[in-house]
Amino acid sequence: MNIPFMSFFRQHLPLIAAALFLLVTVLPFIGLYGLWFDEIFSATMAREFSLIVNMVRTQENNMLLHYLLLWLWMPLGDGSETFLRSLSLLLVLLSLLPLHAAARRLANNTAANAGCFVYVSHYLVLEHAPACRGYALAALMTTLVFWAWARAWQTRRDSHWLQTGLLAGLAVWSHYFSALVPPVLIFAMLWRDGLKQPWRQLLIAVTAFLLLVLPIVLTRPPDGVAQIGWADVPDARVIIGTLWMLFGVGGLSEKPVLLAMLCLILVSLLCGNRRWQRDQAWRNVHTGIALGLLITVVSILVESFWWQPLFVSRFFMPLVPLYCFVLGVGLTVLWPWLRMLLVACMLLTSTWQNWKAFAGPLPVSYWWRPMVQHLVLQLEPDDVVIAYPSFLRMPVDYYLDKFNPTNTLPRPTEYVSGYYRQGSGVEPEPDWQRLQQIAANTKGRVWLISDEKPVANWTRLNRVHASAIRAQLLQDREKAFTASHATMRVERFDRVVD
Repeated sequence: MNIPFMSFFRQHLPLIAAALFLLVTVLPFIGLYGLWFDEIFSATMAREFSLIVNMVRTQENNMLLHYLLLWLWMPLGDGSETFLRSLSLLLVLLSLLPLHAAARRLANNTAANAGCFVYVSHYLVLEHAPACRGYALAALMTTLVFWAWARAWQTRRDSHWLQTGLLAGLAVWSHYFSALVPPVLIFAMLWRDGLKQPWRQLLIAVTAFLLLVLPIVLTRPPDGVAQIGWADVPDARVIIGTLWMLFGVGGLSEKPVLLAMLCLILVSLLCGNRRWQRDQAWRNVHTGIALGLLITVVSILVESFWWQPLFVSRFFMPLVPLYCFVLGVGLTVLWPWLRMLLVACMLLTSTWQNWKAFAGPLPVSYWWRPMVQHLVLQLEPDDVVIAYPSFLRMPVDYYLDKFNPTNTLPRPTEYVSGYYRQGSGVEPEPDWQRLQQIAANTKGRVWLISDEKPVANWTRLNRVHASAIRAQLLQDREKAFTASHATMRVERFDRVVD
């Protein structure tokens, strides 16, 4: 009676092991740090449906599906960091199922198992599985598109191609870079079969894709690109670092394992496997996807020098499942014992690298929760709080609402001369008259929370007035307290005592 269950369990044991590895690696630290700015932006926008609508109208509509899903998720829990981030972890766990199913269709069970282990040890997956952002959802949507495409290509049914197109279009609602997935898959089809394609069914899929993509494209705010105005043209250091991350490496200990893996696969293909030495043997879907990914990454890199820079590692999250599939297929050409050894080393080094990050100093991006925890102990009702740049008032507001729900302490005060985007963008000039009034007329203390990054985009986005604001406050006050962490600083300015 239990034979079918045991057979199913044995068949999916590697998939279960991959899921358990992800849980063991991520869960111990999922709530250790507070939210970083982008996570706070997600949690703030998803509080109310009206805020999502306003965001789409005035700021951006990228990751819209993420905000809607998070809006549905938030009423189910306590709003803690662990609860908010657990949605992404759940989505990554779910993405293992379609990734495994697609790999089994296109290759075999061994490739599917190897690909899933590569996936859960990938740097970007481990980075965004415990993050309240839309990258986990984007990865899940890619795996669903990948599975639907593999099924449609094999069955050649119109309904399956229609479902593939609809899923691919919906995936763009999770992240714009999901639009890069269909071209990679179509390239793989052309690579393997040339022009002998199911063109009518492809037209059905493309039409469905466009019908679902058009709404998100047409509702994009005119200056939506300003939301990523912080991205700079990549230099050599950034390019190399981003490529390592795309390969799944987040630290020094992982590099030797990946390099050994790639070299052994290459040697095996070129020397040990005669089938791969024939020209037609390279005309397969795995090589097609690999080349498609290579062309896509190079194209984004080139584009980043000519228009808006987009060569940012996390933006490529929708492409990660395809890369993991390719590497999983590559591992199947190795001896089983060698494949298992390499996978074990990859899992161990990725776990070590992930856990080691939590043993070091607090990363500056997670500074907000402990900073506000200390701030509420010193704030008084008559105080005034200023955040610079202005959009940094959002994390201060968020954690003040957490630690002072009765609203008895002051929230950050507006002091700039024009509109600013809540999620980043060009900083307007300070209203110097307003700042002078704050310095002269505030009965209590004035707190300045500032971030002064010595980077090019901080200058380009006009975030250069922290020193001038500090000087303005010092005309009527004296500095009585300073605390800093990396580029972040909290200062208190008291009235001058005669």
